[in-house]
Amino acid sequence: MNSKSQKFESEARQAIDRLIDGSFSDEEFAALESRLLEDEGFRQAYVEQSDLEAELETRFKSLPVDWPRPATTPVYLKYSVLVLAATVLLILTLAALVFLRSEPLASQSKPRSLEFAEARLSGLRPVAIVTKIEGTIEPETTALKPGDHMKPGVMNVEQGAVQIEFLSGVVVRLNGPAELHLLSDSSATLIYGQASAVVPPGVKTFTLNGPMSAIAGDSSEFTYAIQSPNACNIDVYQGELMTSLLGESGDTLLNELVRANETAIFTGEKIQIAQGDFAQSDRTRVLPIDQASLSVSDAYAAAIIADRPLVYWRFEPEDQQGDMIRNQMSDRFAGRLQTSDPQALHLDRGSLHFNPSKQSRYLKLDEPIERLNAGDFTVEFWVRPQRMHWGTIFGLLPLQQAEPDRESHLCVIEYANQTNLVHRPATIRFLFRYPPTTYQGGMNVFSAETCIPGMWQHLVAVRDSDGIRLYLNGKLREVSDNLMLDDLQPYTAVLGQLDTVRVERQFDGQIDEVAIYQKALSAADVNRHYKVMSGNQAY
Repeated sequence: MNSKSQKFESEARQAIDRLIDGSFSDEEFAALESRLLEDEGFRQAYVEQSDLEAELETRFKSLPVDWPRPATTPVYLKYSVLVLAATVLLILTLAALVFLRSEPLASQSKPRSLEFAEARLSGLRPVAIVTKIEGTIEPETTALKPGDHMKPGVMNVEQGAVQIEFLSGVVVRLNGPAELHLLSDSSATLIYGQASAVVPPGVKTFTLNGPMSAIAGDSSEFTYAIQSPNACNIDVYQGELMTSLLGESGDTLLNELVRANETAIFTGEKIQIAQGDFAQSDRTRVLPIDQASLSVSDAYAAAIIADRPLVYWRFEPEDQQGDMIRNQMSDRFAGRLQTSDPQALHLDRGSLHFNPSKQSRYLKLDEPIERLNAGDFTVEFWVRPQRMHWGTIFGLLPLQQAEPDRESHLCVIEYANQTNLVHRPATIRFLFRYPPTTYQGGMNVFSAETCIPGMWQHLVAVRDSDGIRLYLNGKLREVSDNLMLDDLQPYTAVLGQLDTVRVERQFDGQIDEVAIYQKALSAADVNRHYKVMSGNQAY
């Protein structure tokens, strides 16, 4: 959208809002009518915003009683808006009839298969992101795409399936036809249709409302299907959840605990619990449920080797010898797997897998790198988060630590979601702190794009004398500063959690093709590496 269109849209939106709140004088009202007749660009923007206002009014009539609602609009003001909208539509209709005499009839746009209407409340922040769209949903019939942030609002799926992940880490898959109201990062309301949900470990509660209210705890999985306003069922595949029948006040009248392999059935006035024998084919699972490996071409590996990194870990089966991971570039700087739980950290199909654990588990350089921060350096790898969470992917730590039980960093690369900083959800954070022996300050840069769970992403972090740069799938974000340093300290690398001492911020997902350079890769280098693997131009 160009700046002129944005200006028209903003002015039209302000005009409609002022009409609704009754702040227009008679003179201003007459001026608005005159402009609608004379200004084609403004007239088009006004019609579009009027349509949006009417659509949101319709959508939000079905919101639950506890949904915050704006003050009631006086009837006479609604009529004013309708009169203006009708006038504009009449003008456009007459204009269309004139044009149709000489222009061929354009093909009608396809009906929407996937719609999302955001709540128009000031200050709302995103509560979820779209992670997958599949089935018969065509690009021109959808208002959403993977990676889009979603604030509280109403989502309608007419066909196909849409998967979203809440900032809390809960994954919900909606199979069309269905309607879901997003309320917060830990609650939603299913109006009709079917939704499947996975609540990961560490999430205290997630509430999915409907004819029955379902409150799930951590490590649970269930499917909620609504047949009618007075009939629904909830199948619990894993964990347990509390179902409640709510009264007119919104308070619980009846409640039943539903455990794994049980079904809660609601038929009008009561909740029945029955044993469920769920075949795998009956389960509607959310994705990703696989451990998809990265398909690495020989050309990509050759491109990395040609740029001479100091360390290059590929995680191929033949690269592992016991707990050691071979460096492709030399006999030095191998990686060492540190874990007492083989399921929490292991190689599989050419990538390194990290799973949550109560025990420490990480990959570490078996010898430090001397003078790494004396000049420029670059860290490059591919990453695939399993879910939305706050997890440390990579860190550079000095050998000399002021607090042995609380290690400090030169740099940290994290999957950042619901952290103690202000940023967009599900992004990559690159922190550079100097001197690295303190916790006072540091430079942060966050990725330009969302890092979508379940998808492989290319990540490059660069530090040079001009500042720090972060590329995610070729898209650049940078912070400029003078970093002319005289640092001769040795540094080690730790992957998979915050440091070697604290079992915190464990990364949940996969990494592959890790390279550490004692130089700064250029934008052209990054683009070339990304293009070799993906076939896409990064910029």
